[in-house]
Amino acid sequence: MLSYAPTPTLLGSTTPRIWTPPLVKGSPGPCGCGCALTRATSLGYSAVDFARDVIGIELLPWQRWLLIHALELRPDGRFRYRTVLILVARQNGKTTLVEVKNLWKMFVLRVPMIIGTAQNLDISEESWDKAVEIVESVPEMNAEVAHVDRTNGKKALRLINGSRWKIAAASRKGGRGLSGDDVNLDELREHQTWESWAAVTKTTMARRNPQVYAFSNAGDDKSVVLNDLQAKGRMAVANPEVADPGLGLFEWSAPDDVCCTCDCGPGEPHLADCRLQDRRAWAMANPSLGYTVTEEGLASALATDPQPVFRTECLCQHVPSLEVGTWTVIGKAEWEAASDVAPPPTGPVAFGLEVEWDRSAAAFGVAWRRADGLRQAEITQDDSGVDHRPGTAWCLARGKALLEAWPGSVLVIPEGPAGSLHKDFEDAGIPFVKMSAVDQAKAFGDFFDSVAGPVVEKRDLRHGNQASLNGGVSGGVARPVGDARAWDRKASLNHAPLGGATAALYGLRNMTMPRSKVY
Repeated sequence: MLSYAPTPTLLGSTTPRIWTPPLVKGSPGPCGCGCALTRATSLGYSAVDFARDVIGIELLPWQRWLLIHALELRPDGRFRYRTVLILVARQNGKTTLVEVKNLWKMFVLRVPMIIGTAQNLDISEESWDKAVEIVESVPEMNAEVAHVDRTNGKKALRLINGSRWKIAAASRKGGRGLSGDDVNLDELREHQTWESWAAVTKTTMARRNPQVYAFSNAGDDKSVVLNDLQAKGRMAVANPEVADPGLGLFEWSAPDDVCCTCDCGPGEPHLADCRLQDRRAWAMANPSLGYTVTEEGLASALATDPQPVFRTECLCQHVPSLEVGTWTVIGKAEWEAASDVAPPPTGPVAFGLEVEWDRSAAAFGVAWRRADGLRQAEITQDDSGVDHRPGTAWCLARGKALLEAWPGSVLVIPEGPAGSLHKDFEDAGIPFVKMSAVDQAKAFGDFFDSVAGPVVEKRDLRHGNQASLNGGVSGGVARPVGDARAWDRKASLNHAPLGGATAALYGLRNMTMPRSKVY
């Protein structure tokens, strides 16, 4: 059996797994990778010297390699790459790379404007903060500072030579009105629309020698900007004769076919021969492995992370979805096996109302006893669609209408986010049952056992295969409540339909329970 045992001498790969080769051909130069780039054809050597001799940073081998290749020159002296896409696993030192590159461009090239941006403004500001600390710690550099603006959201560093480094928000307005010579976009995988990209990268259009640097680890299908640029970059590498020479891709990642091969279940460890244990794949995605990143740390991440998290964060691999709650409580197979479109009820039913933790949406669930003795759970609906709707303003009228349409039925409203509606229902004279935290733990146990419990004979719940409820179950996450569990509203994805159905099922099981004071 193949075993991927720890290898203490293993170092991360200096060169990316996929990368755009230089235009320069010839004998190997001083880079060390076999390429022909020299000081005459790349300003990266100057940036490396600046890091070592001026700010006292000895770059890691991959950082040195990247600067040499990303700062390749055209015959006319301008940068070859207008757009540079850098993909690398988390915590490998890209922030240091940004600091060195930007300060070098400010103090050596004296570019007029550098713009830093990230989906989380704190990320771009952190890089800026560290760079300012470096400048202020070197007397010769600090003497060239004209002004430092530390105002949150408006941070800027300006030198006497006129060069500025400014932070802009990653939004459709970020960077508009500016002209940028060097633009940095961090966390590109979080860009789910092209709005921010369009706003900030177009600041370079009127500049003679600009560069746009996009940094990220891998994302999922929602990472539309990253996925598009990565696909174009890979195509350019595969077809250099027809590629845009101004797009550079430098991708440190594990091969796409590296995945879990040990068929482990939820909570089970990966076996020694699982492909995710392959240290060679770790080294491809983590160029700082053996320098700052440790095998022990990656092994711990593999043991504790959901697979999508480990693959994107540590192996820099694209995954279809980063919704880590997907089928972690109730398995997809068990839920699909419980799918059964049943005839509508003929008598009293139980309704459940749940609200998302951030109050972004609410949903009504319904449960009833079928003629065959099984229980059916659905999301209520009318001619306009299912009752999983934005906000909560619609809930009072809808709850009243449901109870009027189904005399003798019961409505359950849990404590928690939906608890804020208790007073509204009481004041309106609409009867309901309050569901305590202890009751919610009991309801969770009933819902779980009725779908995926250990006693197959007790799996008596059926559902109508509604997309909203399916999404709630697939994204459900549990939290401990004493010695029991309950649904975790904040960690779950699309919780309201699942919570509404769970509350309705609880109401069905306890149809004779006392109602609130309005009864």
